[in-house]
Amino acid sequence: MFTNTLFKLGLLATALLAAASCSSGPEEQDPEKLFELFRETAFYHWQNEDLPRTEQQLLRALEIHPEDKSCNLILGNIGIKRGGTKDLLKAEQVFRNIEDQEDFRTDLGLAEVLERLGVIYLESAAAIDTGKRTTAAEDPAARVAELRQMSKDAWIESRSRYQEVLAAKPSQAKAVNGMQRVFALEGNYEASLLWTSELLKMIDTDIIYFQAKMEQPGITESEEADLRLRMANTFDLAERSHMLAATMLHEMGRSEDALEHLTAAADIVPRSADVWSHRAQILLDLDLYQASIEATDQFLRLSTEDFDHPDIQAGYDLKSRAQEALDNANFEATLRELGRTTGG
Repeated sequence: MFTNTLFKLGLLATALLAAASCSSGPEEQDPEKLFELFRETAFYHWQNEDLPRTEQQLLRALEIHPEDKSCNLILGNIGIKRGGTKDLLKAEQVFRNIEDQEDFRTDLGLAEVLERLGVIYLESAAAIDTGKRTTAAEDPAARVAELRQMSKDAWIESRSRYQEVLAAKPSQAKAVNGMQRVFALEGNYEASLLWTSELLKMIDTDIIYFQAKMEQPGITESEEADLRLRMANTFDLAERSHMLAATMLHEMGRSEDALEHLTAAADIVPRSADVWSHRAQILLDLDLYQASIEATDQFLRLSTEDFDHPDIQAGYDLKSRAQEALDNANFEATLRELGRTTGG
């Protein structure tokens, strides 16, 4: 597909250059053909995840047709992929300025931008409040309060936008995932868990569909590669959803329920170091010391981090605490047994 696209771009570029060489000046070039060239080139670079070149071509196309929805949608999503504060603020304006506000992709992009900006506002408030960051505001406390309110407002609108997407596209997994995340960010874990349950049902349906398609006779190599990529992305989403649910349940004091989600995650992605790390911590909290040690060993085997990485050191510390607790439990059990045999 990319080769064909590049070939067409080459033909179009050659035709434009030929026209330019025969003309008396650049003003005689066809702006519509230039627009098509810039837009198609931008799409090609976007597919290859080359953000600088994508943006460069988009801006050229938008100079000719600033209202073009397809170019603006990609430009907004570039800001999301970059993720910096300035990038997200620019993306917010891009999505808000798109003329076709009825397109669910506009709501979806704006919802994700606002979700991320809410996190940035809250982190900025915390940094000012703790003295880790200075502010030009005359009243730092008022600025902290303002940023916290901006965070709340951003998440409220983000949820509203995700809901608009779901009203138009009830099976849009990105919007369901967004609802799950925003409720979690707001601290409404019960609501977030409801959306987690809904998302996991959708994921199970998708996995069954992908597996059935893979088993169909006559499937081509390209179709199989596409299905494998989509399945890998689905497994990744399932892992993150189970991990988020486990984190919330753990904080709510429902460690047994959290462990169920981690068991499900380990079944889906057994070689995920993060799953085993989180599992080891919860097993320790449940006083399942031997299981915690085994989960920690699995994390240490799977992790690709260097020995001196904080996560690795934390893993060894957790294992040490679990081993100490196990030794103490075994010692106390031995004392109790001796007491029974001696009649003490």
